[in-house]
Amino acid sequence: NGDYDYFIRCVDAGGNSAEVVTEFTVFVDIVAPAVTRAYRDLDALKIVTNEDAECVYSLNDCNYVFDEGLSLLYSNPEIKESHFAEWKNNAIYHVKCRDEKGNEPSPNECSLVVSAVDII
Repeated sequence: NGDYDYFIRCVDAGGNSAEVVTEFTVFVDIVAPAVTRAYRDLDALKIVTNEDAECVYSLNDCNYVFDEGLSLLYSNPEIKESHFAEWKNNAIYHVKCRDEKGNEPSPNECSLVVSAVDII
């Protein structure tokens, strides 16, 4: 992370020179994706994240390793911000999402906990 200035000078065979300064900022992504929405969509739980991510869930608790979770599916593999799982009435989904940089919640934390209930 940080701001950087690069000073560049080029000199050709004739002794002509050109100089330029370029500035840029580097941001290192170290944050797990955030869940921005969660709702029932027909017979599925739909989870929306703020960036491309892979999401998994457990029906037990948040204390599980990401790779051991049950995968949420993409309705379209090109859109990796929308995730779906089968709707199970009265289930509690303990959801974890991991971005393309590998950022994810710690093994005992969840991105979201959802209680699946029918509202009459």
